[in-house]
Amino acid sequence: MAHYKLETQLSKMKDATLPQTYHHLLRGVGEQRDSPAAQEAKGDLLSLLEGVPFDRPIEPLPENVVKSALQLPAGSKSGPVLHPLKGRTSTIRPCKAPGLIHAPPPTSKERATQAEKQKGKSKDDKERKEKKEKKKKKREREDASLLQKLLAPLVTELRALTWAGWVVSGKPGNPFVQKFTRENCKRLGVPNYFDYVKDPMDLTRMKEKVEHAEYSKIDQLTADVKLMAANAKTFNRVGEPVHQMAIEIEQLYESKLADYKKTFEELQQERKKRKKDKKKRKDKKKDK
Repeated sequence: MAHYKLETQLSKMKDATLPQTYHHLLRGVGEQRDSPAAQEAKGDLLSLLEGVPFDRPIEPLPENVVKSALQLPAGSKSGPVLHPLKGRTSTIRPCKAPGLIHAPPPTSKERATQAEKQKGKSKDDKERKEKKEKKKKKREREDASLLQKLLAPLVTELRALTWAGWVVSGKPGNPFVQKFTRENCKRLGVPNYFDYVKDPMDLTRMKEKVEHAEYSKIDQLTADVKLMAANAKTFNRVGEPVHQMAIEIEQLYESKLADYKKTFEELQQERKKRKKDKKKRKDKKKDK
């Protein structure tokens, strides 16, 4: 303890006494003002706080005393506004006397200005959202146009697959080319197909979607291929020919998927580059 030279501070702490009243809190109040009103206000506060134990809460002060104590000297900036609560009560303890210090309520003009600002902000947000949505839809249309050309050969390749276990007119065929409708299922001898499959999918439907540019993402085509395979595996038991064909066509598609995704990303980058170049040329013309 001696090493840190704390003896002096410890001796002072032993001799120190804690305040017994709130009197010490008024140190400096009214000292910068020589007016009788300031001295009178300080005297009023001292008389009110005199004898109040320091460990007890202060009762609400009369409004006239608070007003006098908060008067600012000439030339100083405006301080807090004294605004009566008109019967309101504090959330902490009851307010026996009005006269708490808080900001006055906004005027009707201020409220109207604030409402106008909020209205303008909401309008700007709405316009920004609509503009963003338009850009998104435009980009989706452009992606669908790219995929229309890119995916057509892939769907054609899947439709060209044949299996010896599925014979059509004496030749190996593809069970996924036929469009799954109730009429076709009855003709194929599986009228109960829709009892097991609620969302049919086939390569003919995929071809139509590609032709109408309904795919804006490769993942959408992937979802349809997986749905088609899942339907086939649901309706046909393990070991049956069509069940195995569904596994094979799904595996073939997944083996080609990475290359098609890479090609699609390259096409997107080329499109972005063309747009940037076009914008640069347009800006140069404006500068000229």
